[in-house]
Amino acid sequence: MNRRNDMIFNGKDTYHPVIIERVYRLASDCGLYAQKIYGGAKTATCRSLKKWVLPHEGTNKLNCDASLNVEGWVGLGVVARDWQGEVLFTASRRTRAYCPPVMAESKAAPMAVRFAKRFGLKDVILEANCQVLISRLSKASVYLTDLDAILDDILSSCVDFNSVLWFHVERDRNMVTHNLACFALRF
Repeated sequence: MNRRNDMIFNGKDTYHPVIIERVYRLASDCGLYAQKIYGGAKTATCRSLKKWVLPHEGTNKLNCDASLNVEGWVGLGVVARDWQGEVLFTASRRTRAYCPPVMAESKAAPMAVRFAKRFGLKDVILEANCQVLISRLSKASVYLTDLDAILDDILSSCVDFNSVLWFHVERDRNMVTHNLACFALRF
């Protein structure tokens, strides 16, 4: 990718379609490398759940959400329940951030994973109402964006779990965590 230097120092210019072909090839190589290193998606495909349902026996469900306000604050909310529907823990946090909604939603998931590890949970289902987050986590696809740094943190933190499943849930079925996230913005 030394096109600029070739143009300035050698007077050579590379034809644009050649550059585009090189970029496609590099992107393909990166995808193959990621597939080789991280393997295929080891989790179930994401699907949108219409209502909150109990997990299987021995599995714990983590719900997470975020809320933004105009002053640059992000509220994060997490709820964990066991297979009987009993609340294991809740958490809310306020943090300063100017970011798009996808990034804000993505910041709630590592918080949920950290608390799940702290409480010793081993088989977890993480639910969020951010389709982009759940889709990317389900595919275990990480590239080089700010969002991918958060996704990489989530995925690498999940190696201590026996199993992890990712599910998208409708916003109105994730109201407890949304209310926790909004509550965090009040203080």
